[in-house]
Amino acid sequence: MAQINWIFLDDNGGRHRVGLYHGDRSGHLMIHCNMRVVQIDFSVHDSKTYSFFIEDEFIEIIVEKMKTGGFGYEFKINKTVDTPKNRVRRIENKQNLTKLWIFIAGFVVIIAAVFFGLRWRANREDQRESAATAIVHNVNKSNAQVLSAAGMNAVGALHLETLNGKQVGIYTFKTADSVEIRGTFQVKQIEPVVLPNGFPLTAGDAFEVVYLPTDPQVHRLKFYQPARTTVETYIKLALAKEIELHPEFSTDKNLCRILTLAEIDNWTALADVIHQQKSPEENPKHNRETYRKQISRPMIEAKCKD
Repeated sequence: MAQINWIFLDDNGGRHRVGLYHGDRSGHLMIHCNMRVVQIDFSVHDSKTYSFFIEDEFIEIIVEKMKTGGFGYEFKINKTVDTPKNRVRRIENKQNLTKLWIFIAGFVVIIAAVFFGLRWRANREDQRESAATAIVHNVNKSNAQVLSAAGMNAVGALHLETLNGKQVGIYTFKTADSVEIRGTFQVKQIEPVVLPNGFPLTAGDAFEVVYLPTDPQVHRLKFYQPARTTVETYIKLALAKEIELHPEFSTDKNLCRILTLAEIDNWTALADVIHQQKSPEENPKHNRETYRKQISRPMIEAKCKD
């Protein structure tokens, strides 16, 4: 994984730390600034340019594919694009006026739709789908093969509701004909609710659904095929837990640890980070012991030195 860092000083003396991670094999790329993720992209194997604001400066990070097959990285302030700051520069250059400062009301905040697409083991997971890995509705032996062969894909969103004094899980999705399908699933009466994939349920979590076009009530919601926005949530939860429990490490190192862990073992490994305070008795699958085994591997230590 390539790891590059830059320090940018704004006109007011503010210090901004910008970093880039670029996976060697997957090509997945993340850019962060001042402890905040600003760009994530998948499978970057060719030259590409990413842009965002720091204060009122328009920043570009250029990823260039070299002839040797490697990559070069450049941090650049774009002084020609049409922005309020660059308009001020042009006025000063043309009219030679006394310094003209334009105060921009608020900072332009760029929040990229953060997503981290990692290798989903779809074929293997389809074979193992059951009540433990998916919500299955009206699927039986006679229509299971038809669902696999002719099913259409949708995205199902999850949330919690209270019905008759009990907490239940709710999922909804829309068919290609814009028909909304709604269903329920049982959850343990505890907080937070943990899904079969090992991650806590957050309102709006979304997963792939496959349904029969002729009968959408025959469907399967797959907990091990999350939408990109849901993977983004998992990354944020894991990073927040690392920062909370490991203040002895810099934010960059904590970020590097979880990204490298996900790079090696897929997004499902982030559950060990999120539940690292749990004992094996409390959470047999994801707990402090599984976290220690995952995070202490030499490859992670080697890539994430301060």
